[in-house]
Amino acid sequence: MVEGKKYSQVSILAAGAIPFLAPWRWADMKKWLCSIAGLSLALAGSLAAQAQTPAVPPPNILNIQVDNIKPYEDGPYDKFASESAALSQQLKDPTHVLGMESLTGSPRALYLSGHDSFEALQKNEEWLLGDAATDAKLDALDAREGLYVSEVHYTIWHYRPDLSNNVAGADIPHSHYWDVAIFHMRSGHDEKFEELTKLYRDANLKSGQNIPWATYEGLLGVTDAYLVLMPMTSLKDEDTGLAHQKDFVAALGDHGKVQMNKLSEESVASVEDNIWMVIPEWSTVEKSWIEADPQYWAPEPAAKHTPARKAPTAP
Repeated sequence: MVEGKKYSQVSILAAGAIPFLAPWRWADMKKWLCSIAGLSLALAGSLAAQAQTPAVPPPNILNIQVDNIKPYEDGPYDKFASESAALSQQLKDPTHVLGMESLTGSPRALYLSGHDSFEALQKNEEWLLGDAATDAKLDALDAREGLYVSEVHYTIWHYRPDLSNNVAGADIPHSHYWDVAIFHMRSGHDEKFEELTKLYRDANLKSGQNIPWATYEGLLGVTDAYLVLMPMTSLKDEDTGLAHQKDFVAALGDHGKVQMNKLSEESVASVEDNIWMVIPEWSTVEKSWIEADPQYWAPEPAAKHTPARKAPTAP
């Protein structure tokens, strides 16, 4: 991303309203089975309440930016990020951004952008030629960002349809929370992730839940890693998962549990798993998203209360 053009360069879901769904959460290696069962059924509860949207395949290329926010600077950063999104809209940026704030882990901001290809990504990077006045506004925002952010990290991911399942099954415009998991594989063991995914998919279908998820493989800025993303309409989906952990484990069976544990111990180095909350003020999303949930994405400003005038009294 070119410095000074944060929101002009990050475009979320350029291919349209795209369902990103993850099959599991994984807090740590020893609790893997409980976590995968819980999240699979949490997603099942989420899907029951979601309206179906037209199927649009996930973008081929996913660009992610993570801002590490300095401790106790959340408030000033929020103002900065909101002003950045507003400037993007003012400049008529044709791209889209989904901004989120971490609810677990250290304070961070996450920005997602989708592209059909690297060529499309390049066009989005170059759309704004700029002028002196615009450059001055962007430079001023960059200078402010440095006060609140300790590090910025960019990664690019490639969609893996063979490791995904039923990706058209979610109502993304109404998903206000996301579970984001990154699986870091041991070098030379990427094929084991494919085996783990097949085990999960088979048990998922056997338990009667054709749960959707999308999987991405790291290309740039990250190595030997896979990304799974799960949107949730509310955190109640987590409660649903906790209440139905046994269903998935039963479908997996004893042999499946042994095989899954063996594969994970041999091939997975670590897992990052966190819950994120969407921040509409940090985002510039598809018009269809706004139309689907206008009170969330574009709420009407509160009307100012004007005291009623009293009728003049007769002298």
